Amino acid sequence: MVLGALGALMLGVKWIKARGVVGAEGARKLVHMGMGCVCLTFPWIFDEAWPVWVLVALAGGALTGLRYVPWLRARLGGVLHDVNRASWGEVYFPVGVAAVFTLSRGEVLRFVIPVALLTFADAAGALVGKRWGRHGFDTLEGRKSIEGSLAVGLTGALCVWVPLALAGMPVVTTILIALVMGLFGMILEAIAWRGLDNMFLPLAAFAQVSIYLGLSDERLMARLGVLLAVTVAAWFWRRGQLVDDSARLGGALALYFFLAVGGWVWLVAPLVLLASYTRLMPKVSGGMPRHNLVAVICVASAGLVWAVAKAMDPTGPWWWPFTLGVAAQHAVIACVRWSQARPDWSRARWWLAGTAQAAIMHSIGAWLTPERGQLGVMEWMVGGAALLAVTGVFVATERCLQMPDDLNVRWWRQGAASLLVSLAGLLVFVS
Repeated sequence: MVLGALGALMLGVKWIKARGVVGAEGARKLVHMGMGCVCLTFPWIFDEAWPVWVLVALAGGALTGLRYVPWLRARLGGVLHDVNRASWGEVYFPVGVAAVFTLSRGEVLRFVIPVALLTFADAAGALVGKRWGRHGFDTLEGRKSIEGSLAVGLTGALCVWVPLALAGMPVVTTILIALVMGLFGMILEAIAWRGLDNMFLPLAAFAQVSIYLGLSDERLMARLGVLLAVTVAAWFWRRGQLVDDSARLGGALALYFFLAVGGWVWLVAPLVLLASYTRLMPKVSGGMPRHNLVAVICVASAGLVWAVAKAMDPTGPWWWPFTLGVAAQHAVIACVRWSQARPDWSRARWWLAGTAQAAIMHSIGAWLTPERGQLGVMEWMVGGAALLAVTGVFVATERCLQMPDDLNVRWWRQGAASLLVSLAGLLVFVS
């Protein structure tokens, strides 16, 4: 039934597009909304996750075929690919839906709200921005409009408010949750590129709604105020040229997300990294490239993994892997900065200076938090050993530590290194 509905959707949109009823962008968004509406029925159709993942595999294969198989592209590919955009959003969409279905474990609200946001908010923003967008701003993907972003926020708030209201939740609570999630979705969609919001948005929305449903109105109001504050600060902070607009907004969202999911203790490690970056690492003169959203995503990547895990299982030992992942990023960045400021040093000295700073600063930060009670001698030893080993391998294997040929590739390697260190910390608790 689901496959038949999706096939009929593609044929129907192809038919009305061929008759000039909608343009290329309209056809793309009709497919987007149609797929989402079909996916919203999943909690009432499937009681296990594996059929949904089978559908993801089939849909992903079909959508990839529309992109690369000439015969399919000539007949149906124009529905999605007449828009000149380097995006894999149509493939990320079913993956994001399946991931949320698996994580929600049959709880309807935790599935419906993220998928509704994914289905309607992005489409509203694209259509409003194309028709009425007059005031633009720069992102990694190009120009986007303030009008389109506001449409994303308003539609996202409605997508959250309607299910909560139908579930009989108190009016004030539903409004507060809708406002904070609508604002978060608006900023995330504004800075996302190449369709990655189709994966990040439902996962972030799932994590947030899992937390917010258990909070009081006072705490929800506080989170709304914090999100507004960090967003305004990031938008108007023009000091220096190190990061662009998308990176500033992305960093603000990441910090808020850690706070929303884990509380203030999950801000300690990121703030230690930021303070050390600006005050303790050596200054480098000359033409340092501006960092974009890719840098923020890679630096925050391990932390985002553990934040989603925290939302799924609030009692799990996620804070220590999170802290180790941030410490690993700290160590790598410090090693790079020392290599740039002291090019006459050996790689061993760069490694020693960078890892020592990261280990000392994050040990102090961790010791000041209530969560230090979770840690024994073994946790400290394994965490420190993993930090030293992974950072050492990174420094030893990077061909040009000071300035790589492709900085984006370097950021992804750093993300992988931080995830390895954090996994080592998690294994101690599991074993």
